[in-house]
Amino acid sequence: MQPYDYQNLIDSPAYRQASRRVLRQLLEALLFEDALPHCTWHGETLTLPALRTDSSPVSYICQAQRTFSFGRLRITTPLLRSDNGVTKEASDPALFLAEIKPWLAADEGRLSQFAAELLATQIKDAQTLYARGNEVLRGTDYDTIEARLTDGHPYHPSYKSRLGFTLDDNAAYAPEFAPAVTPLLLAVRRDRSHWAVSSSLSETVAMHALLGEADWQRFCEELNRRGLQPEDYLPLPVHPWQWDEVILPGYHQALACGELLQIGPLSDRYLPQQSIRTLSNFSNRSRLSLKLAMNIVNTSASRVLPPHTVQNAAIIGDWLLALVERTDWSEPLARPVLLREVAGVCYTPLAPAYGQYGALTSIWRESIHTHLQQDEAAVPMTALMHVDTDGRPFIDNWVKCYGSEHWLRRLIERAWLPVLHLLWEHGVALESHAQNMILLHKDGLPARVALKDFDGGVLFFKSPLFGSTPALTAPPAEYLRVNPGSFQDTDNANELRDFTFDALFFVNLAELAWLFERFYDMTEEKFWQITREVLCAHQGRHPESAARYALFDCFADKVTIELLASRRFQPEIRLRTRFAPNPLAQERKP
Repeated sequence: MQPYDYQNLIDSPAYRQASRRVLRQLLEALLFEDALPHCTWHGETLTLPALRTDSSPVSYICQAQRTFSFGRLRITTPLLRSDNGVTKEASDPALFLAEIKPWLAADEGRLSQFAAELLATQIKDAQTLYARGNEVLRGTDYDTIEARLTDGHPYHPSYKSRLGFTLDDNAAYAPEFAPAVTPLLLAVRRDRSHWAVSSSLSETVAMHALLGEADWQRFCEELNRRGLQPEDYLPLPVHPWQWDEVILPGYHQALACGELLQIGPLSDRYLPQQSIRTLSNFSNRSRLSLKLAMNIVNTSASRVLPPHTVQNAAIIGDWLLALVERTDWSEPLARPVLLREVAGVCYTPLAPAYGQYGALTSIWRESIHTHLQQDEAAVPMTALMHVDTDGRPFIDNWVKCYGSEHWLRRLIERAWLPVLHLLWEHGVALESHAQNMILLHKDGLPARVALKDFDGGVLFFKSPLFGSTPALTAPPAEYLRVNPGSFQDTDNANELRDFTFDALFFVNLAELAWLFERFYDMTEEKFWQITREVLCAHQGRHPESAARYALFDCFADKVTIELLASRRFQPEIRLRTRFAPNPLAQERKP
Protein backbone atom coordinates (compact mmCIF):
# COMPACT_ATOMS: atom_id res chain seq x y z
CA MET A 1 0.00 0.00 0.00
CA GLN A 2 1.46 3.36 -1.06
CA PRO A 3 1.41 6.35 1.34
CA TYR A 4 -1.18 8.22 -0.72
CA ASP A 5 -3.68 5.40 -0.12
CA TYR A 6 -3.97 6.06 3.60
CA GLN A 7 -6.57 8.80 3.32
CA ASN A 8 -8.65 6.53 1.11
CA LEU A 9 -8.26 3.85 3.75
CA ILE A 10 -9.55 6.11 6.52
CA ASP A 11 -12.50 7.19 4.35
CA SER A 12 -13.38 3.59 3.42
CA PRO A 13 -16.08 1.20 4.69
CA ALA A 14 -13.20 -1.00 5.93
CA TYR A 15 -12.24 1.71 8.45
CA ARG A 16 -15.82 1.94 9.73
CA GLN A 17 -16.03 -1.86 9.95
CA ALA A 18 -12.82 -2.02 11.99
CA SER A 19 -13.97 0.84 14.26
CA ARG A 20 -17.21 -0.96 15.02
CA ARG A 21 -15.41 -4.21 15.80
CA VAL A 22 -12.85 -2.66 18.17
CA LEU A 23 -15.57 -0.85 20.12
CA ARG A 24 -17.81 -3.91 20.12
CA GLN A 25 -15.12 -6.25 21.46
CA LEU A 26 -13.97 -3.64 23.97
CA LEU A 27 -17.46 -3.11 25.36
CA GLU A 28 -18.28 -6.83 25.35
CA ALA A 29 -15.08 -7.58 27.26
CA LEU A 30 -15.64 -4.82 29.83
CA LEU A 31 -19.22 -5.97 30.41
CA PHE A 32 -18.20 -9.61 30.83
CA GLU A 33 -15.41 -8.60 33.20
CA ASP A 34 -17.83 -6.57 35.39
CA ALA A 35 -15.84 -3.39 34.78
CA LEU A 36 -18.98 -1.30 34.08
CA PRO A 37 -21.46 -1.95 36.92
CA HIS A 38 -23.17 1.44 36.42
CA CYS A 39 -24.68 0.67 32.99
CA THR A 40 -28.47 0.33 32.75
CA TRP A 41 -30.69 -2.05 30.79
CA HIS A 42 -34.14 -1.54 29.25
CA GLY A 43 -35.03 -4.76 27.47
CA GLU A 44 -32.07 -5.31 25.13
CA THR A 45 -31.07 -1.63 25.14
CA LEU A 46 -27.92 -0.90 27.09
CA THR A 47 -27.14 2.65 28.21
CA LEU A 48 -23.76 3.59 29.59
CA PRO A 49 -23.40 7.00 31.28
CA ALA A 50 -20.06 8.71 30.76
CA LEU A 51 -18.34 12.05 31.27
CA ARG A 52 -16.58 14.28 28.78
CA THR A 53 -13.18 15.62 29.76
CA ASP A 54 -14.90 18.85 30.88
CA SER A 55 -17.16 16.71 33.15
CA SER A 56 -20.27 17.28 31.00
CA PRO A 57 -22.47 14.16 30.80
CA VAL A 58 -22.59 12.00 27.68
CA SER A 59 -23.94 8.51 27.16
CA TYR A 60 -23.32 5.48 25.00
CA ILE A 61 -26.18 3.35 23.74
CA CYS A 62 -26.45 0.03 21.89
CA GLN A 63 -28.47 -3.16 21.63
CA ALA A 64 -27.07 -6.22 23.36
CA GLN A 65 -28.11 -9.71 24.39
CA ARG A 66 -26.87 -12.03 27.09
CA THR A 67 -25.93 -15.43 25.71
CA PHE A 68 -25.86 -18.90 27.18
CA SER A 69 -22.11 -19.28 26.65
CA PHE A 70 -20.51 -18.28 29.97
CA GLY A 71 -23.08 -15.48 30.33
CA ARG A 72 -21.26 -13.47 27.66
CA LEU A 73 -22.88 -10.34 26.30
CA ARG A 74 -23.02 -9.75 22.56
CA ILE A 75 -23.39 -6.26 21.15
CA THR A 76 -25.77 -6.53 18.19
CA THR A 77 -25.84 -2.93 16.88
CA PRO A 78 -23.23 -0.19 16.37
CA LEU A 79 -22.38 1.77 19.53
CA LEU A 80 -23.93 5.26 19.56
CA ARG A 81 -22.65 8.31 21.44
CA SER A 82 -25.18 10.86 22.66
CA ASP A 83 -23.84 14.31 23.57
CA ASN A 84 -26.12 17.25 24.37
CA GLY A 85 -29.01 15.87 22.34
CA VAL A 86 -26.87 14.91 19.32
CA THR A 87 -26.50 11.18 18.70
CA LYS A 88 -23.83 9.81 16.35
CA GLU A 89 -22.13 6.47 15.86
CA ALA A 90 -19.11 6.16 18.13
CA SER A 91 -15.82 5.56 16.35
CA ASP A 92 -13.02 6.51 18.76
CA PRO A 93 -11.98 3.83 21.28
CA ALA A 94 -9.55 6.21 23.02
CA LEU A 95 -12.33 8.77 23.56
CA PHE A 96 -14.64 6.03 24.80
CA LEU A 97 -12.05 4.90 27.36
CA ALA A 98 -11.43 8.48 28.48
CA GLU A 99 -15.15 9.12 29.00
CA ILE A 100 -15.80 5.95 31.02
CA LYS A 101 -12.54 6.28 32.98
CA PRO A 102 -14.24 7.48 36.23
CA TRP A 103 -15.81 4.01 36.61
CA LEU A 104 -12.85 1.85 35.62
CA ALA A 105 -10.54 2.15 38.67
CA ALA A 106 -7.74 2.37 36.14
CA ASP A 107 -4.08 3.18 36.38
CA GLU A 108 -3.66 6.34 34.31
CA GLY A 109 -0.51 5.26 32.48
CA ARG A 110 -1.73 1.75 31.76
CA LEU A 111 -5.07 3.05 30.50
CA SER A 112 -3.25 5.38 28.12
CA GLN A 113 -1.17 2.45 26.83
CA PHE A 114 -4.33 0.40 26.38
CA ALA A 115 -5.86 3.23 24.35
CA ALA A 116 -2.79 3.20 22.10
CA GLU A 117 -3.21 -0.56 21.56
CA LEU A 118 -6.85 -0.06 20.57
CA LEU A 119 -6.07 2.73 18.13
CA ALA A 120 -3.30 0.65 16.56
CA THR A 121 -5.72 -2.30 16.26
CA GLN A 122 -8.34 -0.09 14.66
CA ILE A 123 -6.12 1.22 11.85
CA LYS A 124 -4.29 -2.07 11.19
CA ASP A 125 -7.51 -4.05 11.04
CA ALA A 126 -8.92 -1.43 8.67
CA GLN A 127 -5.79 -1.74 6.57
CA THR A 128 -6.14 -5.52 6.25
CA LEU A 129 -9.87 -5.33 5.48
CA TYR A 130 -9.24 -2.63 2.88
CA ALA A 131 -6.57 -4.73 1.18
CA ARG A 132 -8.65 -7.93 1.28
CA GLY A 133 -11.52 -6.48 -0.74
CA ASN A 134 -14.00 -9.19 -1.70
CA GLU A 135 -11.60 -12.14 -1.45
CA VAL A 136 -13.39 -15.34 -0.42
CA LEU A 137 -11.29 -17.89 1.48
CA ARG A 138 -13.72 -20.80 1.31
CA GLY A 139 -12.26 -23.53 -0.87
CA THR A 140 -8.67 -22.27 -0.88
CA ASP A 141 -5.66 -24.24 0.35
CA TYR A 142 -4.40 -24.45 3.94
CA ASP A 143 -1.43 -22.11 3.61
CA THR A 144 -3.48 -19.40 1.91
CA ILE A 145 -6.17 -19.58 4.58
CA GLU A 146 -3.60 -19.58 7.39
CA ALA A 147 -2.04 -16.42 5.99
CA ARG A 148 -5.07 -14.50 4.73
CA LEU A 149 -7.52 -14.86 7.62
CA THR A 150 -8.16 -11.35 8.92
CA ASP A 151 -10.09 -12.14 12.09
CA GLY A 152 -7.54 -12.19 14.93
CA HIS A 153 -8.57 -12.86 18.54
CA PRO A 154 -12.38 -13.02 18.80
CA TYR A 155 -12.54 -11.66 22.39
CA HIS A 156 -9.46 -9.55 23.09
CA PRO A 157 -10.10 -5.93 22.01
CA SER A 158 -6.42 -5.43 21.02
CA TYR A 159 -6.67 -8.26 18.54
CA LYS A 160 -4.44 -6.66 15.90
CA SER A 161 -2.37 -3.99 17.68
CA ARG A 162 1.03 -5.08 16.30
CA LEU A 163 2.77 -2.32 18.24
CA GLY A 164 6.19 -1.78 16.70
CA PHE A 165 4.89 -2.12 13.15
CA THR A 166 4.25 0.98 11.10
CA LEU A 167 1.52 0.64 8.50
CA ASP A 168 4.24 0.15 5.90
CA ASP A 169 5.73 -2.64 8.06
CA ASN A 170 2.27 -4.16 8.33
CA ALA A 171 1.91 -4.10 4.55
CA ALA A 172 5.35 -5.68 4.12
CA TYR A 173 5.30 -8.41 6.78
CA ALA A 174 1.75 -9.14 8.00
CA PRO A 175 0.23 -12.41 6.79
CA GLU A 176 -2.72 -10.66 5.16
CA PHE A 177 -0.35 -8.85 2.78
CA ALA A 178 3.08 -10.43 2.43
CA PRO A 179 3.52 -12.61 -0.66
CA ALA A 180 6.61 -14.07 1.04
CA VAL A 181 9.23 -13.27 3.67
CA THR A 182 12.89 -14.27 3.38
CA PRO A 183 14.60 -14.68 6.79
CA LEU A 184 18.26 -13.85 7.20
CA LEU A 185 20.64 -16.54 8.39
CA LEU A 186 23.16 -15.78 11.12
CA ALA A 187 25.87 -17.97 12.59
CA VAL A 188 26.20 -17.75 16.37
CA ARG A 189 29.13 -19.07 18.40
CA ARG A 190 28.07 -22.30 20.05
CA ASP A 191 29.75 -21.36 23.36
CA ARG A 192 27.72 -18.12 23.48
CA SER A 193 24.31 -19.58 22.75
CA HIS A 194 21.76 -22.06 24.02
CA TRP A 195 20.81 -24.97 21.77
CA ALA A 196 18.10 -27.58 22.16
CA VAL A 197 17.13 -30.32 19.74
CA SER A 198 14.63 -33.16 19.78
CA SER A 199 15.91 -36.57 20.85
CA SER A 200 14.50 -37.89 17.57
CA LEU A 201 17.21 -36.00 15.65
CA SER A 202 20.94 -36.49 15.82
CA GLU A 203 22.89 -33.25 15.55
CA THR A 204 24.14 -34.05 12.06
CA VAL A 205 20.66 -34.88 10.83
CA ALA A 206 19.29 -31.83 12.62
CA MET A 207 21.57 -29.38 10.86
CA HIS A 208 20.55 -30.65 7.44
CA ALA A 209 16.86 -30.77 8.42
CA LEU A 210 16.83 -27.27 9.87
CA LEU A 211 18.53 -25.52 6.98
CA GLY A 212 18.20 -27.79 3.97
CA GLU A 213 21.15 -29.02 1.99
CA ALA A 214 21.86 -25.83 0.03
CA ASP A 215 21.79 -23.46 3.03
CA TRP A 216 23.76 -25.87 5.21
CA GLN A 217 26.46 -26.07 2.57
CA ARG A 218 26.52 -22.27 2.21
CA PHE A 219 26.67 -21.94 6.02
CA CYS A 220 29.74 -24.18 6.17
CA GLU A 221 31.41 -22.59 3.15
CA GLU A 222 31.04 -19.07 4.52
CA LEU A 223 32.52 -20.04 7.88
CA ASN A 224 35.39 -21.88 6.17
CA ARG A 225 36.01 -18.83 3.99
CA ARG A 226 36.52 -16.82 7.16
CA GLY A 227 38.91 -19.42 8.55
CA LEU A 228 36.37 -20.67 11.10
CA GLN A 229 35.19 -24.16 11.99
CA PRO A 230 31.47 -24.75 11.21
CA GLU A 231 31.15 -27.05 14.24
CA ASP A 232 31.90 -24.06 16.49
CA TYR A 233 28.76 -22.25 15.27
CA LEU A 234 25.02 -22.77 15.19
CA PRO A 235 22.52 -21.50 12.59
CA LEU A 236 20.13 -18.81 13.78
CA PRO A 237 17.52 -17.43 11.35
CA VAL A 238 16.18 -13.93 12.04
CA HIS A 239 13.14 -12.11 10.68
CA PRO A 240 14.14 -9.28 8.29
CA TRP A 241 12.10 -6.76 10.31
CA GLN A 242 13.85 -7.87 13.50
CA TRP A 243 17.23 -7.54 11.78
CA ASP A 244 16.53 -3.96 10.67
CA GLU A 245 14.83 -2.73 13.84
CA VAL A 246 16.49 -4.63 16.67
CA ILE A 247 19.48 -6.80 15.76
CA LEU A 248 21.64 -4.51 13.64
CA PRO A 249 21.07 -1.43 15.88
CA GLY A 250 21.51 -3.33 19.15
CA TYR A 251 23.78 -6.32 18.46
CA HIS A 252 26.55 -4.76 16.37
CA GLN A 253 29.08 -5.40 19.15
CA ALA A 254 28.41 -9.14 18.83
CA LEU A 255 28.83 -8.84 15.07
CA ALA A 256 32.05 -6.86 15.52
CA CYS A 257 33.66 -9.43 17.85
CA GLY A 258 32.54 -12.46 15.83
CA GLU A 259 30.00 -13.92 18.24
CA LEU A 260 27.46 -13.37 15.46
CA LEU A 261 28.14 -13.59 11.74
CA GLN A 262 25.79 -12.73 8.91
CA ILE A 263 25.58 -15.55 6.35
CA GLY A 264 22.87 -14.08 4.09
CA PRO A 265 19.22 -14.69 3.16
CA LEU A 266 17.83 -18.21 3.33
CA SER A 267 17.23 -19.88 -0.02
CA ASP A 268 13.58 -20.75 0.63
CA ARG A 269 10.68 -18.32 0.69
CA TYR A 270 8.38 -18.31 3.71
CA LEU A 271 4.78 -17.27 4.23
CA PRO A 272 3.76 -15.61 7.52
CA GLN A 273 1.09 -17.43 9.51
CA GLN A 274 -1.58 -15.75 11.62
CA SER A 275 0.85 -15.18 14.49
CA ILE A 276 3.13 -13.11 12.15
CA ARG A 277 6.37 -14.41 13.69
CA THR A 278 5.75 -18.01 12.60
CA LEU A 279 6.64 -18.62 8.96
CA SER A 280 5.72 -21.69 6.91
CA ASN A 281 8.07 -22.82 4.18
CA PHE A 282 6.45 -21.77 0.91
CA SER A 283 9.15 -23.18 -1.36
CA ASN A 284 8.90 -26.69 0.13
CA ARG A 285 5.76 -27.12 2.23
CA SER A 286 6.97 -30.29 3.92
CA ARG A 287 10.01 -28.48 5.35
CA LEU A 288 10.04 -27.19 8.94
CA SER A 289 8.33 -23.92 9.84
CA LEU A 290 10.21 -21.13 11.58
CA LYS A 291 9.11 -19.33 14.72
CA LEU A 292 11.22 -16.18 15.04
CA ALA A 293 11.48 -13.62 17.81
CA MET A 294 9.97 -10.21 17.02
CA ASN A 295 9.95 -7.18 19.29
CA ILE A 296 6.35 -6.34 18.55
CA VAL A 297 3.33 -6.46 20.86
CA ASN A 298 0.15 -8.12 19.64
CA THR A 299 -2.97 -8.92 21.69
CA SER A 300 -1.07 -7.24 24.53
CA ALA A 301 1.74 -9.80 24.51
CA SER A 302 5.35 -9.36 23.49
CA ARG A 303 6.34 -11.62 20.61
CA VAL A 304 9.93 -12.25 21.60
CA LEU A 305 10.94 -15.83 22.42
CA PRO A 306 12.36 -16.07 25.95
CA PRO A 307 15.44 -18.33 26.11
CA HIS A 308 13.89 -20.70 28.65
CA THR A 309 10.98 -21.43 26.27
CA VAL A 310 13.42 -22.11 23.43
CA GLN A 311 15.39 -24.52 25.64
CA ASN A 312 12.18 -26.27 26.72
CA ALA A 313 10.38 -26.48 23.39
CA ALA A 314 11.90 -29.71 22.05
CA ILE A 315 11.80 -31.35 25.48
CA ILE A 316 8.08 -30.67 25.85
CA GLY A 317 7.37 -31.83 22.31
CA ASP A 318 9.17 -35.13 22.81
CA TRP A 319 7.46 -35.70 26.17
CA LEU A 320 3.99 -34.97 24.77
CA LEU A 321 4.59 -37.27 21.82
CA ALA A 322 5.52 -40.10 24.20
CA LEU A 323 2.29 -39.50 26.14
CA VAL A 324 0.20 -39.54 22.98
CA GLU A 325 1.85 -42.74 21.74
CA ARG A 326 1.01 -44.66 24.89
CA THR A 327 -2.56 -43.35 25.13
CA ASP A 328 -5.64 -45.31 24.07
CA TRP A 329 -7.35 -43.47 21.19
CA SER A 330 -10.28 -45.83 20.67
CA GLU A 331 -13.15 -44.65 18.46
CA PRO A 332 -14.72 -42.17 18.26
CA LEU A 333 -11.50 -40.55 19.48
CA ALA A 334 -8.79 -39.95 16.92
CA ARG A 335 -5.16 -39.64 17.87
CA PRO A 336 -4.13 -35.99 17.56
CA VAL A 337 -1.20 -34.81 15.50
CA LEU A 338 1.45 -32.94 17.47
CA LEU A 339 3.38 -30.33 15.51
CA ARG A 340 6.48 -30.50 17.68
CA GLU A 341 9.04 -27.78 18.06
CA VAL A 342 12.04 -29.94 17.23
CA ALA A 343 14.92 -27.49 17.73
CA GLY A 344 15.74 -24.02 18.97
CA VAL A 345 18.66 -21.61 19.23
CA CYS A 346 18.95 -18.46 21.32
CA TYR A 347 21.64 -15.85 21.86
CA THR A 348 21.76 -13.30 24.69
CA PRO A 349 24.56 -10.73 25.13
CA LEU A 350 26.62 -10.96 28.33
CA ALA A 351 25.18 -7.60 29.39
CA PRO A 352 21.75 -7.50 27.73
CA ALA A 353 20.32 -4.05 27.06
CA TYR A 354 16.63 -3.22 27.32
CA GLY A 355 14.56 -5.31 24.92
CA GLN A 356 17.25 -7.91 24.24
CA TYR A 357 15.95 -10.75 26.43
CA GLY A 358 14.55 -13.25 23.96
CA ALA A 359 15.04 -10.94 20.97
CA LEU A 360 17.49 -13.14 19.04
CA THR A 361 16.01 -16.63 19.15
CA SER A 362 14.44 -19.10 16.76
CA ILE A 363 12.45 -22.32 16.92
CA TRP A 364 11.87 -24.90 14.18
CA ARG A 365 8.44 -26.58 14.10
CA GLU A 366 7.11 -29.53 12.11
CA SER A 367 4.94 -28.79 9.09
CA ILE A 368 1.33 -29.95 8.98
CA HIS A 369 1.91 -31.17 5.42
CA THR A 370 4.14 -34.05 6.59
CA HIS A 371 1.28 -35.45 8.71
CA LEU A 372 -1.59 -35.40 6.21
CA GLN A 373 -2.98 -38.72 5.02
CA GLN A 374 -3.77 -39.11 1.36
CA ASP A 375 -7.47 -38.26 1.66
CA GLU A 376 -7.08 -35.50 4.27
CA ALA A 377 -6.93 -31.73 4.01
CA ALA A 378 -6.05 -29.20 6.69
CA VAL A 379 -7.72 -25.97 7.69
CA PRO A 380 -6.82 -23.58 10.54
CA MET A 381 -9.33 -23.93 13.37
CA THR A 382 -9.80 -20.16 13.34
CA ALA A 383 -11.43 -20.51 9.92
CA LEU A 384 -14.37 -22.37 11.48
CA MET A 385 -15.56 -19.13 13.10
CA HIS A 386 -14.87 -17.00 10.01
CA VAL A 387 -17.63 -15.38 7.98
CA ASP A 388 -16.47 -14.86 4.41
CA THR A 389 -16.87 -11.66 2.44
CA ASP A 390 -19.97 -13.10 0.74
CA GLY A 391 -21.73 -13.15 4.12
CA ARG A 392 -21.64 -16.95 4.45
CA PRO A 393 -19.60 -18.85 7.08
CA PHE A 394 -16.43 -20.51 5.88
CA ILE A 395 -17.86 -23.89 6.96
CA ASP A 396 -21.24 -23.34 5.27
CA ASN A 397 -20.92 -26.02 2.57
CA TRP A 398 -19.73 -28.61 5.08
CA VAL A 399 -22.46 -27.97 7.66
CA LYS A 400 -25.18 -28.05 5.01
CA CYS A 401 -23.76 -31.20 3.45
CA TYR A 402 -23.55 -33.26 6.65
CA GLY A 403 -26.18 -31.54 8.81
CA SER A 404 -25.40 -29.17 11.67
CA GLU A 405 -25.82 -31.70 14.53
CA HIS A 406 -23.85 -34.50 12.88
CA TRP A 407 -21.04 -32.19 11.80
CA LEU A 408 -20.81 -30.58 15.27
CA ARG A 409 -20.75 -33.92 17.11
CA ARG A 410 -18.01 -35.13 14.84
CA LEU A 411 -16.01 -31.93 15.43
CA ILE A 412 -16.27 -32.25 19.22
CA GLU A 413 -15.32 -35.94 19.12
CA ARG A 414 -12.34 -35.53 16.81
CA ALA A 415 -10.96 -32.10 17.77
CA TRP A 416 -12.06 -31.04 21.27
CA LEU A 417 -12.36 -34.40 23.03
CA PRO A 418 -8.68 -35.36 22.42
CA VAL A 419 -7.57 -32.22 24.29
CA LEU A 420 -9.76 -33.15 27.26
CA HIS A 421 -8.63 -36.77 27.04
CA LEU A 422 -5.03 -35.62 27.57
CA LEU A 423 -6.16 -33.59 30.59
CA TRP A 424 -8.12 -36.45 32.13
CA GLU A 425 -5.62 -39.21 31.41
CA HIS A 426 -2.31 -37.42 31.96
CA GLY A 427 -2.99 -34.18 33.86
CA VAL A 428 -1.76 -32.12 30.88
CA ALA A 429 -3.55 -28.89 30.00
CA LEU A 430 -2.98 -27.39 26.56
CA GLU A 431 -3.65 -23.77 25.65
CA SER A 432 -5.89 -24.85 22.80
CA HIS A 433 -7.32 -21.62 21.53
CA ALA A 434 -8.19 -21.80 17.84
CA GLN A 435 -4.86 -20.42 16.60
CA ASN A 436 -3.10 -23.40 18.23
CA MET A 437 -5.34 -25.99 16.54
CA ILE A 438 -5.65 -27.24 12.97
CA LEU A 439 -8.60 -29.30 11.78
CA LEU A 440 -7.83 -32.26 9.54
CA HIS A 441 -10.91 -33.19 7.51
CA LYS A 442 -12.08 -35.47 4.74
CA ASP A 443 -14.29 -33.58 2.32
CA GLY A 444 -15.25 -31.21 5.14
CA LEU A 445 -16.07 -33.90 7.72
CA PRO A 446 -13.80 -33.54 10.80
CA ALA A 447 -11.30 -36.40 11.03
CA ARG A 448 -8.46 -35.41 13.40
CA VAL A 449 -6.91 -32.40 15.08
CA ALA A 450 -3.36 -31.10 14.97
CA LEU A 451 -2.07 -29.24 18.03
CA LYS A 452 0.88 -26.86 18.21
CA ASP A 453 2.69 -24.10 20.13
CA PHE A 454 3.88 -26.11 23.13
CA ASP A 455 6.90 -23.98 24.10
CA GLY A 456 4.75 -21.73 26.31
CA GLY A 457 1.26 -23.21 26.19
CA VAL A 458 1.35 -26.35 28.35
CA LEU A 459 0.53 -26.79 32.03
CA PHE A 460 1.28 -30.02 33.97
CA PHE A 461 -0.28 -31.47 37.11
CA LYS A 462 2.22 -32.25 39.88
CA SER A 463 0.96 -35.53 41.29
CA PRO A 464 2.24 -39.12 41.53
CA LEU A 465 -1.12 -40.09 40.03
CA PHE A 466 0.09 -39.00 36.60
CA GLY A 467 3.76 -39.93 36.71
CA SER A 468 6.78 -37.75 36.05
CA THR A 469 6.80 -34.43 34.27
CA PRO A 470 9.64 -33.22 32.04
CA ALA A 471 12.67 -31.51 33.58
CA LEU A 472 12.47 -27.96 32.26
CA THR A 473 14.49 -24.77 32.48
CA ALA A 474 12.64 -22.43 34.83
CA PRO A 475 11.81 -18.84 33.85
CA PRO A 476 14.03 -16.25 35.56
CA ALA A 477 12.47 -14.40 38.50
CA GLU A 478 12.42 -11.07 36.67
CA TYR A 479 10.48 -12.67 33.82
CA LEU A 480 7.86 -14.08 36.21
CA ARG A 481 7.38 -10.67 37.80
CA VAL A 482 5.91 -9.29 34.60
CA ASN A 483 4.47 -12.59 33.35
CA PRO A 484 2.76 -14.04 36.43
CA GLY A 485 0.86 -16.61 34.38
CA SER A 486 4.03 -18.08 32.90
CA PHE A 487 4.23 -21.23 35.01
CA GLN A 488 4.26 -24.79 33.72
CA ASP A 489 3.25 -26.97 36.65
CA THR A 490 0.73 -26.79 39.45
CA ASP A 491 -0.81 -28.96 42.13
CA ASN A 492 -4.19 -27.22 41.75
CA ALA A 493 -6.48 -29.35 39.57
CA ASN A 494 -8.91 -26.49 38.98
CA GLU A 495 -6.10 -24.38 37.52
CA LEU A 496 -5.51 -27.03 34.87
CA ARG A 497 -9.20 -27.41 34.11
CA ASP A 498 -9.68 -23.64 33.85
CA PHE A 499 -6.53 -23.20 31.76
CA THR A 500 -8.08 -25.69 29.33
CA PHE A 501 -11.56 -24.18 29.53
CA ASP A 502 -10.40 -20.62 28.97
CA ALA A 503 -8.79 -21.42 25.61
CA LEU A 504 -10.73 -24.46 24.41
CA PHE A 505 -14.24 -23.37 25.38
CA PHE A 506 -14.40 -19.66 26.21
CA VAL A 507 -12.17 -18.25 23.46
CA ASN A 508 -12.79 -21.05 20.99
CA LEU A 509 -16.01 -23.07 21.15
CA ALA A 510 -18.18 -20.20 22.44
CA GLU A 511 -17.49 -18.34 19.19
CA LEU A 512 -18.64 -21.34 17.18
CA ALA A 513 -21.80 -21.57 19.31
CA TRP A 514 -22.59 -17.93 18.51
CA LEU A 515 -22.05 -18.59 14.80
CA PHE A 516 -24.32 -21.67 14.85
CA GLU A 517 -27.09 -19.69 16.54
CA ARG A 518 -26.91 -16.91 13.95
CA PHE A 519 -26.56 -19.04 10.82
CA TYR A 520 -27.82 -22.56 11.48
CA ASP A 521 -30.88 -22.11 13.70
CA MET A 522 -29.21 -23.95 16.57
CA THR A 523 -29.59 -22.26 19.94
CA GLU A 524 -26.53 -21.97 22.13
CA GLU A 525 -28.31 -24.15 24.69
CA LYS A 526 -28.65 -26.92 22.09
CA PHE A 527 -25.04 -26.42 20.97
CA TRP A 528 -23.71 -26.94 24.50
CA GLN A 529 -26.12 -29.83 25.10
CA ILE A 530 -24.57 -31.64 22.13
CA THR A 531 -21.09 -30.85 23.43
CA ARG A 532 -21.97 -32.18 26.85
CA GLU A 533 -23.51 -35.34 25.41
CA VAL A 534 -20.26 -36.10 23.56
CA LEU A 535 -18.21 -35.65 26.76
CA CYS A 536 -20.62 -37.71 28.87
CA ALA A 537 -20.68 -40.50 26.29
CA HIS A 538 -16.89 -40.65 26.39
CA GLN A 539 -16.85 -40.80 30.17
CA GLY A 540 -19.49 -43.53 30.07
CA ARG A 541 -17.28 -45.61 27.76
CA HIS A 542 -14.31 -45.25 30.15
CA PRO A 543 -15.66 -45.54 33.72
CA GLU A 544 -12.21 -46.62 34.93
CA SER A 545 -11.18 -42.92 34.79
CA ALA A 546 -14.08 -41.68 36.95
CA ALA A 547 -11.74 -40.31 39.64
CA ARG A 548 -9.91 -38.21 37.05
CA TYR A 549 -13.14 -36.87 35.57
CA ALA A 550 -14.09 -35.74 39.07
CA LEU A 551 -10.64 -34.23 39.69
CA PHE A 552 -10.81 -32.14 36.49
CA ASP A 553 -14.54 -31.50 36.64
CA CYS A 554 -15.70 -30.10 33.31
CA PHE A 555 -19.30 -29.99 34.53
CA ALA A 556 -18.69 -27.74 37.55
CA ASP A 557 -21.23 -24.95 38.01
CA LYS A 558 -18.59 -22.25 37.54
CA VAL A 559 -15.14 -21.94 36.01
CA THR A 560 -12.63 -19.10 36.14
CA ILE A 561 -11.90 -17.05 33.02
CA GLU A 562 -8.97 -14.69 32.54
CA LEU A 563 -9.82 -10.98 32.32
CA LEU A 564 -7.89 -10.04 29.21
CA ALA A 565 -9.15 -6.46 28.92
CA SER A 566 -9.21 -5.36 32.56
CA ARG A 567 -5.66 -6.43 33.27
CA ARG A 568 -4.51 -4.00 30.57
CA PHE A 569 -5.49 -0.94 32.63
CA GLN A 570 -5.64 -2.05 36.25
CA PRO A 571 -2.92 -0.81 38.59
CA GLU A 572 -0.53 -3.78 38.75
CA ILE A 573 0.33 -6.66 36.48
CA ARG A 574 -0.97 -10.00 37.68
CA LEU A 575 -3.20 -12.82 36.49
CA ARG A 576 -6.81 -11.68 36.92
CA THR A 577 -9.81 -13.97 36.60
CA ARG A 578 -13.51 -14.08 37.38
CA PHE A 579 -15.97 -16.89 37.92
CA ALA A 580 -18.33 -17.51 35.01
CA PRO A 581 -21.27 -19.90 34.64
CA ASN A 582 -20.21 -23.10 32.90
CA PRO A 583 -22.51 -23.80 29.92
CA LEU A 584 -21.80 -27.52 30.26
CA ALA A 585 -23.04 -27.54 33.85
CA GLN A 586 -26.23 -25.74 32.91
CA GLU A 587 -27.08 -28.53 30.50
CA ARG A 588 -26.69 -31.27 33.12
CA LYS A 589 -29.77 -33.49 33.27
CA PRO A 590 -31.02 -34.99 36.57
